[in-house]
Amino acid sequence: MSLERRIFKRKFVYRQRFINNCILRIKYGHRSERTVRGYKMYVFKMMHNIVQKNICNYINLLINGTDLREIPDHDDVLTDAYLMFDKCIDKYKVRRGNNFYYYFNKSLSRNFYREYRKIQKTTGIELTDGMEVMHPKLHFRSHHYTHNVLCDNLGFNDLEKRIVESRMRGQRVTEFLKENKDVTNAQYSNALKRMKQVVLETKEDGLW
Repeated sequence: MSLERRIFKRKFVYRQRFINNCILRIKYGHRSERTVRGYKMYVFKMMHNIVQKNICNYINLLINGTDLREIPDHDDVLTDAYLMFDKCIDKYKVRRGNNFYYYFNKSLSRNFYREYRKIQKTTGIELTDGMEVMHPKLHFRSHHYTHNVLCDNLGFNDLEKRIVESRMRGQRVTEFLKENKDVTNAQYSNALKRMKQVVLETKEDGLW
């Protein structure tokens, strides 16, 4: 049995307030090292959905966007995910309204994407910059699946993914709205504005 299957063999339900209490005990409980490790592993197991999703996304990016001869297996990437998790525990601020699940997911996806871009540059295969998804005349040059993974890593929701697909086909706003009766012009504009802001922040973070 792989390490990933052993760790996530039992699924734990995520509970925000309980997780915050666990993190407070990890950071300030002054308990034994063994107890701290136990709390950390318990919290990590509650992150199984985002850990496994991000590992799959990262490996698929490597398969479709690089020419690596040896793709790391899930257990190798899982180790990197746990190291990132450990850093997030240290940096996370337990405050009312803060959600470790979203904080860790964002950090993990950006970290994996940063590593992917480093590998991509060394292999000589270059992917279109993220800003291209915002312009109707520019298209991804990579495998169709890759842009879906990129959208996941950027945290785009269903509507935003539909907009990406639409703009890749060169659709006008009026054409998109005609096809998508459940979306208003205001919703489209707000979604596009948020997408541009996400890409801008990602570029400022040095991920592009």
